[in-house]
Formats: sequence, C-alpha cells, structure tokens
Amino acid sequence: MAELLLYDDWIDFHLIGVNSSINTSIQFIFHLNSTFGTYFQRVKDLDIFIDDHTYYFEIYEWFDEVNKIDYQIIKNIPNKSDSKKNEVNLSNLFKESILLVPNYKNCNYIVKISGWEGQIADLQLPFFENDFIKTIKKIEINLISTAERLVF
Repeated sequence: MAELLLYDDWIDFHLIGVNSSINTSIQFIFHLNSTFGTYFQRVKDLDIFIDDHTYYFEIYEWFDEVNKIDYQIIKNIPNKSDSKKNEVNLSNLFKESILLVPNYKNCNYIVKISGWEGQIADLQLPFFENDFIKTIKKIEINLISTAERLVF
C-alpha cells in the first residue's frame, strides 16, 4: 500500500504578518537592518501564477547564524504582474486587489520563518513593534488557507 503524503508534511515554516508605516520595501528593510542589527538582503522575486497572471512579490532574506533561523520578508502586495491574455482586466489596475496571504490583509509584509521547531507564539523575533512597525501578527500556519503559495 502506498504511503499517503499529507499537505501538512510540506509546511515546515511559520508566517508572521507585519504592518509597517513604511510601504516602500527598500526603505523598510533599511530601517529594519539599521535599527535591529539584522542583515536582510534582496533576493529573487517570488512569482506566483494566479488567474492567468504572474504576480511578482519582493523578497528579502537573512539567515540568523546564532539561532539557525532563516527569515524571509515578502511584500504582501505584488510589484507588478504579467498577463498571459490579451484582454483587459481591471484588477490589474489595482495591485492591492491581489494579496499573497489574504489572512494578513492589514499587513504589508509577510515574514516566512524556517528553522524554528517550537510554537510560533514562543519565537523571540529579532525585531519588535516600534515607531515604524505598527503591528506584528502571529497566526498558526494551519489557519492560513493560502499558505501553499509560499511552499517553495
């Protein structure tokens, strides 16, 4: 009998939503790095194919050598999209209409955390709420229906 591979076996990460007053990713990362001593760097964009469009989401990555945790900050709103159809789609005019993780609709950044084995509530983040980070939301991954977009 074949072994059944469950979707939960693929999810080996946690997600955290961050709402910042800084909406420009490069400025947000600059402030994050200079304020908290992190070393996030830009990596290749995440491209997701949704409804005949490819959407591109900015990603910044940092590996915390001390704690052996990999952090990726992903902008929740795409930079741009490419249509595979020639027809006009009004949703392209409003890039806010597509969110990478709709459960975090009030967050402009998603933090994907790999390497943390405990509960997400117990994780001590390398940054905290301050004058430019308004909110940090920790939600259990099994409550996020679109987490499959981040399995890569």
